[in-house]
Amino acid sequence: KKSPTGKHTCRKGLLSQVTENLYIKATSLKSSVPKDLIKTTRLLKKTTKMLFMTNCSVRDQLLSFYVKNVFSRLEVGSDKLYFITAFQVLQANMDACLPCAPSTRLTSAVRKLKRMFLKLGDQGIYKAIHELDILLPWIQTYIQTII
Repeated sequence: KKSPTGKHTCRKGLLSQVTENLYIKATSLKSSVPKDLIKTTRLLKKTTKMLFMTNCSVRDQLLSFYVKNVFSRLEVGSDKLYFITAFQVLQANMDACLPCAPSTRLTSAVRKLKRMFLKLGDQGIYKAIHELDILLPWIQTYIQTII
């Protein structure tokens, strides 16, 4: 929902609702892709979590990364559009609740993640999808800090 000024208004209830729905959808999405067999590598590291909680550029870029690099490469019909839309709603609403000027340059945390993701090829997509188990709790924790 946009305010008369054209800006999104902060709707914290919507953020929680979207995140809860993502948890449900993530289960079916994970079962539709091959298992993540690479146990020695993590895309979403503990250090990235700290940055996700405190740095709006990292938050924005990480959500964009999932939309542009992960969900966009899924096969049609695998809840692809649902995830893309939901992440865009999260982005718009997080920004409305806690506006920040996103950095145009990639943050080093997201740059490293992207490099690792590309190195893994198709396995990177599967890993990123299975790591929604890591990302969704981060999003939920972050939302609770702004509510």
